[in-house]
Amino acid sequence: MEQILSQDEVDALLKGISGGEIEEPEEPLDTEALGYTPYDFTRQERIVQVKMPALEFINDAFLRSIRTSLTNSLRRIIDLSSVPMELERFGAFVRTLPVPSSLQIFKMDPFRGHALLVLEPKLVFTFVESFLGGSAARTVRIEGRDFTAIEQRLIRRVVNLLLTDLEKAWYSLQPLKVQYVRSEINPQFAKICEPEDVVVINKFEVDMDRPIGSITTCIPLANLESVKKKLMGTFQREQSDEDLIQHRILTENIKNVPVDFRIQLGTAHIPAGDVLELDKGDIIQLDRRKDDLLPAFVAGVRKFMGTPGIHRGNKAFLIKRKVLNPERD
Repeated sequence: MEQILSQDEVDALLKGISGGEIEEPEEPLDTEALGYTPYDFTRQERIVQVKMPALEFINDAFLRSIRTSLTNSLRRIIDLSSVPMELERFGAFVRTLPVPSSLQIFKMDPFRGHALLVLEPKLVFTFVESFLGGSAARTVRIEGRDFTAIEQRLIRRVVNLLLTDLEKAWYSLQPLKVQYVRSEINPQFAKICEPEDVVVINKFEVDMDRPIGSITTCIPLANLESVKKKLMGTFQREQSDEDLIQHRILTENIKNVPVDFRIQLGTAHIPAGDVLELDKGDIIQLDRRKDDLLPAFVAGVRKFMGTPGIHRGNKAFLIKRKVLNPERD
């Protein structure tokens, strides 16, 4: 049913607008005509759970890498499963973290800002006990204590493995350098962004014969602004270590392939009769001057321009510039 204003309500509305008590609606900006998109730095947009196919592939590669790394380091079979990615306010995420927690702050260069790697306390104590030869089956009291220096040193070994695997997982989409910054125990001191900022939460559950905890990465969405389109687009298959090795071997083999290198001193058009009458000591006039650059051909393709000369008693060719387009340059 339509709501129709009475005449008194219409008069009151017009009076409020003219008196400034009621603000007139602003005309929407034509962003296409402006050539840029307005952004309000005082208030972020509402959280919309969007799909990032490329980031899901990165998380899958990260999960496979840390499964192998942790299994080899702890010498125990470790299984991991990923939880669907979530977008959340940083303040709400921090409130869910227990104290103490192993909070590792790191930087993903060239991305701006910092990110967070979280290891649950049960997981930390289980890893420490495994490093020290224990069965990792006993229950450890967590509340009311901090991590000792030995525990922090041992868990740093795990953190280094995780950050290295994270760097490898991102390589195919965006080569970056993951740099460890510092470690914290209290979530209040691990402030990588403002509480109202949106962060990308990726959680991996760890199982060693029984669920023991989770590994979580927390990356502010603003840090990924430069690759946001790549993350939301179709992802191409990532390069594994085997692919990189094969690529390096193929590159080295191509570099060692012998090719024909030829310098063209010049050309001359001579009638066949004159060629038959040529004798030793005759001079053929070429179409190039002494100071002209000569072309160098690699496997029949003109690649360089330079000048001839003598170097240590041998004939030499000094390259002056590269030929970018053999047909035009």
